[in-house]
Amino acid sequence: MIVKKTMLAAAAGAVIAVPAWALPGLAPADQGKGHRPSSTPNNTTNPGTVHRSPEGAENTGGQAKPDNSANSHKCKPHKVGYVASGTLVSQTLTKNSDGTYSGEVTVEVKHANHHAQGDNKSTKTYKVENVHVTFGLADTNNDGGVGLDDLAKGDRVVLLGRITTLAKHCSKTGFTATTTIRHIVLHGPATP
Repeated sequence: MIVKKTMLAAAAGAVIAVPAWALPGLAPADQGKGHRPSSTPNNTTNPGTVHRSPEGAENTGGQAKPDNSANSHKCKPHKVGYVASGTLVSQTLTKNSDGTYSGEVTVEVKHANHHAQGDNKSTKTYKVENVHVTFGLADTNNDGGVGLDDLAKGDRVVLLGRITTLAKHCSKTGFTATTTIRHIVLHGPATP
């Protein structure tokens, strides 16, 4: 067993010690024709070919790229997560036949994620349609169920949804962010 390990170590050392020029080579794929660039792009179906010169080389000669940022897919409005929380000021929600709610909710926003920072530390009225509402409240009126009639000013509210945005380098001219609330979570007021 020790002899086998010694032989393996010696064989590995011999392979490492042999210079690369002494190893047998492979036949070139082009059979001696050389590796010269072609005079036309080699793959016209590749999307990257629009950035090549007619000679087939990439346009890297120090020339500035054309500014296509306005037409870029990154400069199209896209939706990102919106999360805001605070205390309830007022609400005019009504229950729909499918169990969702529609109406308006006015919230004193106290916390917001990065995308909702524009609404942080303000009082905002959200017009909502077909939102899911989760009641984490006590049955304050003792009617046997928790619902809109148990809400009171000062209850905690969490609003979850989406907001449209543009990438930082894009022109914001004529763009207005649209907020869509999809879920409202309601809790009783915070206990001191």
